Amino acid sequence: MKNFKKGLIYAGVLAFCIGFGAYIYCNSIKKKIPDKLYIYKQDKAVFSMDIPVVGTVYDSSNNICADNIDFGKQVTIQSGNTGQYYVDYKLFGLLSVARTHMEVVDEKYIYSGGFQVGIYLKCNGVYVVNTETICTYDGQNVVPAKGKINKGDYIIKVNGSQTDTKEQLLQAVSESAGNSMDITVRRDGQEIEEQIIPVKNVAGEYKLGIWVKDDTQGVGTVTYVCEDGTFAALGHGISDNETGNVLDIRDGMIYRTRILSIVPGKNGEPGELLGTIDYREDNIGSISRNTDKGIYGENAYSLYKEYSPELMKAAGSYEASKGTAYVRFYNNGSFHDYEIDITDLKYGDSKNITFKVTSGELLKLTNGIVQGMSGSPIIQNGKIIGAVTHVFVDDSTCGYGIFIDRMLDKDEKETN
Repeated sequence: MKNFKKGLIYAGVLAFCIGFGAYIYCNSIKKKIPDKLYIYKQDKAVFSMDIPVVGTVYDSSNNICADNIDFGKQVTIQSGNTGQYYVDYKLFGLLSVARTHMEVVDEKYIYSGGFQVGIYLKCNGVYVVNTETICTYDGQNVVPAKGKINKGDYIIKVNGSQTDTKEQLLQAVSESAGNSMDITVRRDGQEIEEQIIPVKNVAGEYKLGIWVKDDTQGVGTVTYVCEDGTFAALGHGISDNETGNVLDIRDGMIYRTRILSIVPGKNGEPGELLGTIDYREDNIGSISRNTDKGIYGENAYSLYKEYSPELMKAAGSYEASKGTAYVRFYNNGSFHDYEIDITDLKYGDSKNITFKVTSGELLKLTNGIVQGMSGSPIIQNGKIIGAVTHVFVDDSTCGYGIFIDRMLDKDEKETN
C-alpha cells in the first residue's frame, strides 16, 4: 500500500512537471507569434518564424483562405486587396495556441526622424511612486497608507474633489488636521476609495507616507513626422523607474533641445545624451498619448519645416531581414546613417529587432547606443523598418528595436 501511495505521488509530481513544462513551452511559442500583422496590398510577405505550428488563414467572414501552413519553415503569403483576415495557429497541428489579426493595407510613407526633442508629460492624476514609514512626533513608526495605497496607483480625488497635482494633494493633507481623508485612486483601470488618517511627523507636519509625482521630463528622439504635424518618438513608453509601468498621462509637450555632450556607454553602464531643454520658449508640439510603442502627438509643423526630413516608405515587418541596416541619428546639424548588423528578428516579441553597431564612426562617438537615442529610425533597403528602443546593459554596442508598422498602429490600446 505504501509503495502504491508513493507511486501515486511520483506520478502526480511527474504529471505536474510535464504539464508545467508544456505550459512554459506554449507560452514561449506564443511570444513568437504577433497579435497583429500588416501586409501591403498586392504584395508577397515572407516570414521565417521557425516555430512548430500549423496555421489557417480566414477572411472576415470566417471563410478559409489557406490551410495547413507550416510555420516551421519559411512562409510566403500573397496578399490581394485591402481587408481583414485572421490566422489561427495550432501547436504541432493539434493544440490551438494563438491568433493573429492580419490586415492588408495600402502602402504608407512617412518623413524620417532621428533628431532630438525635449519631452514634458503631465500624469493623469497624482502618481504614487512608493510608500514610506513616518516617524511621528511621539516617536512611533507608522505607515499610514499601508494596505490602502500602492505604488503605481493614481490619486484622482481627495474628499470628493478632483486632484490633478501634487500641490493640491499636499494642501489637502496639510489642512486635514489629522482627520480621516477619503482618497480615491485609479488602479488597473478601476476606481477605489480608501479612508486614510494622516499622521503628524516630528516636524509637526501631517503626512500620508507616500512619495508622489505629477509630471516627468527628459530628452528623446523623434522617429517620424508628417506634413500634418503628427509625430511619434521613442519606440517605447515613458515608464516609472520604480514600477516599470508606462505612465498614464493627461497630455504633454515637446520643446527644442540642444545636445551639449554625449557620454559614451560602457558595459554595465549605459551612456546618455546630455542636453538642455528651454522651457521658456513656446512648445513645438503637443503629446496626446504615451504607449508601450512610443509617444504620439500633434502640431509639430515646425519639425517638418526645420529639419526637412526625407520621405520614406514604412516597411512591413515582413520586409525586414537579418544583415546590414542603418540607424539614422541627427548630429552636429545634419543627419547621419550609421551602419548596424541585424542579428535577430522576432515577430511576436516587443523587442522585434536585435542588432549590433558596426559603424566605427558611431562607436567612436557613443560606443554604441546611449540613452536618448531611443526612437532613432532603423533603415534598410531605403525603407524605415523600425526604431531603436533599448541598449544592452552589458554591451552598449548592441540594442533592440521595434518594427515601424507596430508604431504606426495607432488603434492599439495604450498600456497604462
